[in-house]
Amino acid sequence: MSSDGYGSISRDESETAALIAPTTADGDAKGSGVCSRRNLILGTLLAILVVVIGGRAIFRNSSNSSSKTSFQISPIDDMGMLSVQRNDDALPSSVWGNHLHQEGHPLPTNSWYLNLVSHRAAYKPDDQTRVYTVPYIIDTASPYPGMEGLRVHWPIVQASDRTVQMVDDYKNVLCLGAEGFVGSDSDDTGIDGSYKVKDGPLSPLGVGLEWGDSTMSTNIIRGMPYASMEYNNTAVPTIYSYNGLSSDIQIDRDSPFEPETSEQPKVVCGENVVSVERHLHLHIEGSDFTWMVFFSKPVKVSCTTPNGETNPLLQDFKLSVLENDDEDEESSSLVIRVALMNQCTTGHSTIQEHCMEKNAQPDQEGYERLLKAHAHVLPNSPTIDFEYSTTSDVNDNDDVAKIHIDWDATSTLDSSEELLMFGLPHHLESLSASGESNTTDFCVNSFHGHTCLVASSKWTLEESLGAPLSFLAPRPPKADLVPVIAEYLSDDILFQLADNTLRGASDTYFSGKLLARLARVLVIATELDSLAEASSAEDVRDYYGDATTEMLEDSIAAASKVNLPSSEKFDAALDQLTKAVTVWLKSDAEAPYIYDESWGGLINCGCIYVGKGDRGHCNNTFPDCPALASVNEDFGNGYYNDHHYHYGYHVYAAAVVAKLDPSWGREHFDEVLLYIRDFANPSEDDEFFPQYRQKDWFLGSSWASGIVSAENSPHGRNEESSSEAISAYEGVTLFGSAMVDAFEEVFHDNQRSLASKLETALLIRDSGQLLAASEIHATNRYWHIWSSDTHNSTYPPEYQQPVVGMLYDTMATFQTWFSSWAVVSYGIQLIPLTPVAETRDDIDWATELYPKYEKACADTGDFCEDNGWSILQAGLLATTGNYTDAVKQAMAVPEEVFATDGGLGNSMSNTIWYIATRKNPE
Repeated sequence: MSSDGYGSISRDESETAALIAPTTADGDAKGSGVCSRRNLILGTLLAILVVVIGGRAIFRNSSNSSSKTSFQISPIDDMGMLSVQRNDDALPSSVWGNHLHQEGHPLPTNSWYLNLVSHRAAYKPDDQTRVYTVPYIIDTASPYPGMEGLRVHWPIVQASDRTVQMVDDYKNVLCLGAEGFVGSDSDDTGIDGSYKVKDGPLSPLGVGLEWGDSTMSTNIIRGMPYASMEYNNTAVPTIYSYNGLSSDIQIDRDSPFEPETSEQPKVVCGENVVSVERHLHLHIEGSDFTWMVFFSKPVKVSCTTPNGETNPLLQDFKLSVLENDDEDEESSSLVIRVALMNQCTTGHSTIQEHCMEKNAQPDQEGYERLLKAHAHVLPNSPTIDFEYSTTSDVNDNDDVAKIHIDWDATSTLDSSEELLMFGLPHHLESLSASGESNTTDFCVNSFHGHTCLVASSKWTLEESLGAPLSFLAPRPPKADLVPVIAEYLSDDILFQLADNTLRGASDTYFSGKLLARLARVLVIATELDSLAEASSAEDVRDYYGDATTEMLEDSIAAASKVNLPSSEKFDAALDQLTKAVTVWLKSDAEAPYIYDESWGGLINCGCIYVGKGDRGHCNNTFPDCPALASVNEDFGNGYYNDHHYHYGYHVYAAAVVAKLDPSWGREHFDEVLLYIRDFANPSEDDEFFPQYRQKDWFLGSSWASGIVSAENSPHGRNEESSSEAISAYEGVTLFGSAMVDAFEEVFHDNQRSLASKLETALLIRDSGQLLAASEIHATNRYWHIWSSDTHNSTYPPEYQQPVVGMLYDTMATFQTWFSSWAVVSYGIQLIPLTPVAETRDDIDWATELYPKYEKACADTGDFCEDNGWSILQAGLLATTGNYTDAVKQAMAVPEEVFATDGGLGNSMSNTIWYIATRKNPE
């Protein structure tokens, strides 16, 4: 097989693409012509043992090579990519500190904590520079001049029929920090009040911050039950509340807290100094919150009422640590930790939801004892390691991957107590099943459900993977629909990509959808050819994980009787797809990709399109890049919005080309890998791209929003289309799978040069499977809303919608960025229609959703059909089991609809194929 500059296949060469054709006894391929070129499945995998530790696959039976691995290849030096240094609002803020100047350390752009490191936070932190650690909301706004640190919020869940969100009153926060700071623009003398990210490795589960050249520092970690601050001797540790005290401060109380007059020693604000050995209780007016404050060593404290009010309802409160009361002051730094012990101490909270039964702690005394017992154990910079599955058997539905979390726990005491952290419902289920961690019955009601304390410094979470992802559904198309698919396939195989798409003169999102559309058509054509050439069910049984012999025989018989696209038409379609996929990988595309040296990422220059139709052109050339200058260009691609959505479609198309033409895949492997390294990079050692850019491993889902949303959204990260995130990881998995076959095809024991590539392909395949599975599970927790005997809704019953249109870190809402129609909120969670959707869309959920989707579509008048959303309605109806009416609906869709925003990326062939391969409800 040979290829031209675009990787098009010369069909009269002796080498062919991987075969799906069954073989005769003497090993010759049965059938000829088109069938012998199209196999998306067949190919026995080499028995290579892969062990994955810390995101790195270890290829056994191979030796070290002097050549670079794929994750060591420089996009600039080795691949000749264009590159750029960002400026203005697209530049990392000064909060990143020394991380700004470290080569080989790419920065996260979509992490959950980005509000804390935004330009807004660098200039003047406020109530929008906040993050949700679960269950606390933390911000870094200064409560008054001279004090810096953390404001610790305890929010509650409020819900309506269209929105769920976390709300709180800022006056109810407890501020933990220090006094003596001055602003960076102040002429006063004092400690610099700005903060920076601490030096050292960055954690996906938290961020370390320090103020005033390490005057004080903190680690803000997902699931932390305490907020913590560590001090040296140059700051005055301070705790502040906008509300005054409701009860006397209780010092070193061993018995359960009661809001009563304190015995001696008694702190009288403005009058005395009192010693504290271990802890104290603060019961606050207004909020009715009781906080516990823990000290790592004995201290002396005093309190004041800074605002001078005499009315207890108007007073504020400040507690100052005046000095250590430890004989060996230099032995260690002081650590202060605060934790909310009771959010409704007497029943008189200004926000009565805090006193609702669902927010009560059934065993308040036990909860207090637990907080006391574990307060000296702190998380620092947690790490995550991954143990991937390596199976490729489509009949294996029981495989799991493991996610190992090391919370990097340290203790301020010589004690064997474990670290205490909050776990979400899916964490608790996994930890309880494994029996490795001590889950407790002490729980709170969080945005993500019933969230309970876990006493363990290391967690191992198991993620059920299901059957390995495939280019095909678990069963062949229904026999009676095979002729219908073939009829539409004869037209769809002739689909012409727009001329500007073939020149890379378009945006990265819609161009990717067009490529994926043609790729799906080629997949379907290949599958029907394979069925037509099979002599028995046994020839194709291994390709389908859920098909009876009768089903296979019927589909084989049906496929053998239809007219399928000719070899010439198939070749032309494949050549067109190959050319289009390839041109986007090249720097001479009209809208080229660029390596972002400031953050470490793959971004697109953007296109100022002039001219009519597909014959127009980009009226700009690098470095004139509109997508780098405005977040409104190309959906914010230059600002790291939606990279998995955009690049996932391109990766899927590349996977199909690589499967049909392995030589093209081998030639362009590292170029396609740039997409994957950008949004789904499994390597923690890659010096050019961050690991798993989009993924939030604590939640299991991804974040679409990039660097600018940190400047303007108090609700934090957001993601709209859960289904496109799943599809992106499906594409990653399939590209890895195709490339495993491609490298195994030419791999021999003495070919060390290919060992690294094969190792990388295996890692891409296996990490992609985990990414997709975890995204599906998270989607069914946070986007798909229903209740059944086996599934409970995450959100309160007040939320009445079957989907979430937009999910933020602290808000779920029934809407989308681009339309107020309900059908769009439904449909955006159903695109695209690919094989992974069977696992994604639970039949019970689909059955509840369908009548609402049908009504919502009708409510829009012509909008639903004209914009392609009725295509998804037909697919949804098939998922419920009614494929007869689904076919009628699909066939009524006008042809031009497949060119609309909602229909783009789909085709009639794929729509009927999707309907024809749905599982019959049991």
